[in-house]
Amino acid sequence: MSSGGDCLYRPVVLDEEKIAAKAYDRYGVLYPEEFRKSSDYLKSRLSEDLLYHAKYLRESLAIDNSAIFLDYVSWVRVLLASLHFPHDTLEKSLVAFNEVLLQELPNEEGGKASAYISRARSLISGPPREIPSFIREDNPLAAPARAYLSALIAGNQESARVLLMEQLDRKVSIRDLYRYIFQPVLQETGRLWQMQQVSVAREHSITEATRLFMALLYDRMMKESRKQNRKGRFLVAACVSDEFHDVGIRMVADYFEMDGWDTLYTGANTPAASIVAIIQEHHADAIAISTTMPFHLPRVNELIRAIRADPNTAGTRIVVGGYPFNLMADLWKCVGADAGALSADEAVEKVNRLVSS
Repeated sequence: MSSGGDCLYRPVVLDEEKIAAKAYDRYGVLYPEEFRKSSDYLKSRLSEDLLYHAKYLRESLAIDNSAIFLDYVSWVRVLLASLHFPHDTLEKSLVAFNEVLLQELPNEEGGKASAYISRARSLISGPPREIPSFIREDNPLAAPARAYLSALIAGNQESARVLLMEQLDRKVSIRDLYRYIFQPVLQETGRLWQMQQVSVAREHSITEATRLFMALLYDRMMKESRKQNRKGRFLVAACVSDEFHDVGIRMVADYFEMDGWDTLYTGANTPAASIVAIIQEHHADAIAISTTMPFHLPRVNELIRAIRADPNTAGTRIVVGGYPFNLMADLWKCVGADAGALSADEAVEKVNRLVSS
């Protein structure tokens, strides 16, 4: 079982929609002339952003750490600048948001929230930080990764497919295609969308093309993995309910297959009760749980609690991963897991160690 120490996930009850609506109204009171001149689109965007302010702040309060909220503010700052919004829109929205929170939250939580917002405002007082490309120069497949991304941005899936086949002909392993092409390209696509250099539609098409290529590689991957000794171990890989970013956990499942495990990947948006039933049905040795959106952490915590509560699954080893777990080293302890992993390789290594012990 996890040795989480003092780190606990403490769900925070926060009516995000009510707080966002009040902060929107407060913005209009504090900055009436600017609000009056704002376009309907800018007002709509402000309303949406205030809702996300509340969602991300809630998760920082739940783990008693500002990391999630501060990272979100840094991220949305770049997005708003890319959309050519007035440079002080985010700062003013945080001021209005803070005033409402001080009225709506209990004293202790209100004070903590205000401190987090103060840090966020300090964070955005200087020039925006440059976001480096995720296809780094030390990537041994940097050139084909860039070519693969360029082909998909141009809408040429066939060129991307041919490029991947050429890499296989050069004896590049499927594991390395995942690690050095698929993963950094998907991360880079997200960065390009954040900077408004590709559209949402293009981002989705690149993700779906990569999902298709992973499926095309699956048969070859399975033939290669079956040549090695199987470990007689079973892993369930799952996204929590409401989480639709599932390519990363699909990669994790494939890495376990390549390591000699048998796996069952449940797909995106899977209810906790169904996951527990699958673990029990297959007598799974371990489960890998993924979430990309920090505001789905309550679902992760609920799923882990459900696994621990069932005597038939309580001993199943649990590894968690995904974007929020990259922001705080010990977040896996807070949600009650046995380990956290920053990559598929690390997940395989840590779970092998856990089941061996």
